[in-house]
Amino acid sequence: MYLSRIEIPWTTARNPYRIHKDIWRLFPGMSKEPRRSLEDKRNGFLFRTESINPGRPARLLVQSRQLPVPSEKVIAIATKEFNPRPTEGQLLSFLLTANPVKTITDEGGRKTTKGEPKKCRVPLIKEDQQIEWLQAKLKGAAMIESVKARTLPLLFFLKKGESGKLSPVEFEGILRVKDPDMLMAGLLNGIGPAKAFGCGLMLVRRI
Repeated sequence: MYLSRIEIPWTTARNPYRIHKDIWRLFPGMSKEPRRSLEDKRNGFLFRTESINPGRPARLLVQSRQLPVPSEKVIAIATKEFNPRPTEGQLLSFLLTANPVKTITDEGGRKTTKGEPKKCRVPLIKEDQQIEWLQAKLKGAAMIESVKARTLPLLFFLKKGESGKLSPVEFEGILRVKDPDMLMAGLLNGIGPAKAFGCGLMLVRRI
């Protein structure tokens, strides 16, 4: 795998929905995500926003299986190869920007095209709910020894002419590895939804 620090111009970064599209420019020839569920293997990349300020290029950290290729609109500042090899019982510090949500039935009574009750995702606001969500996502892979959850500013975006928003949360703490293979699958595929908006990339480091 590769970790790359990149810059994206403000003209793109001002709408978070476009960031993901521009990052694809670094990987010409790489097929788009074929996944139908969060459990399927991810072929593309994950990213997190490190800094974003009006009028200035946004700085991002990108994790990919393929070496990025420089692009006119996206600048790769630095890239390094890394191959984490967690072991059972190992303690690791972690940092994760995620989108903790739960799925509920639409209160308006709307139906899908198949006539089934429409489902929608709503953010988890309380810290204990957010931590429970993370524990569930890591179940079997790792045990959380300690964690702090910090709610980040709302993320507003435009997608196909419609506005939307996310309520991302940053988790920082220490975990103990239970199943190295399961944990690696989580690191490769990302944790939770909204990966196209900079959520899901978990960074780990040995203590």
